[in-house]
Amino acid sequence: MAEIQLARIKSIYGDIKGLLSQIPTVEIQKFVKDFTVRTFNDALDELTRISNTDYSRYKVPESERNRTWPDKFESVVVRAQVGRVISRLEEEFGFGRENGDQQSPNIVIFNKNQNEISLQINYTINDLIDKTTDEEGKVKLRELKDELEKSDKNWERIKTVLIWILNFSKDLFLEIIPIILQKKL
Repeated sequence: MAEIQLARIKSIYGDIKGLLSQIPTVEIQKFVKDFTVRTFNDALDELTRISNTDYSRYKVPESERNRTWPDKFESVVVRAQVGRVISRLEEEFGFGRENGDQQSPNIVIFNKNQNEISLQINYTINDLIDKTTDEEGKVKLRELKDELEKSDKNWERIKTVLIWILNFSKDLFLEIIPIILQKKL
């Protein structure tokens, strides 16, 4: 992923995280104004466009608009959606780490002699999608990415895509394995 693109994604992450800090807890205020929700949903549209990843499922839906006060949404719903997207960005891009290290976490591998090998993985599936020039390769990587993001991952589907990637490009397969290990299948 280009550094400029990553910087723009980080900027949007900062905006969204700042937005969450301005939304009072449910105990303090039960409702959030329409302006805040529109700002959040607009930020997700921009994030989707810049990252080439669909973040629309994190939007606060119109159906959650309060019927009594149509310019307000329930705080609990808004805070949950904002928190979900912040967590995803922190996991996916390593934003918000306490030690200031913005790279992906280390993967530690032990061999039979118990020597420790530490790999620093500083790329994502999105980077591999951007880097791949073959359209079918991009489609398969997107399929893999979507499956890895699911809470109930389908191992057979993941395995099928990995086999296709291995047959397509050994180098791409070797780049995707550390990302899969990070997902802790």
